[in-house]
Amino acid sequence: MAGVVPLYLVQQIVAAEVSRYGRAVREIHIVRTGCHFYTVTTVTGQEAAGHD
Repeated sequence: MAGVVPLYLVQQIVAAEVSRYGRAVREIHIVRTGCHFYTVTTVTGQEAAGHD
């Protein structure tokens, strides 16, 4: 999980998560928490495999 970030940083956080995990990224969830802040959560292939 990347954590709570302001709107203007969401794009950079997503890019950093993709760089960090590469092809292991299965899902990226972005949820607005209020006042132009968002929670960014990254699900990798290893985590997704446990949800079957």
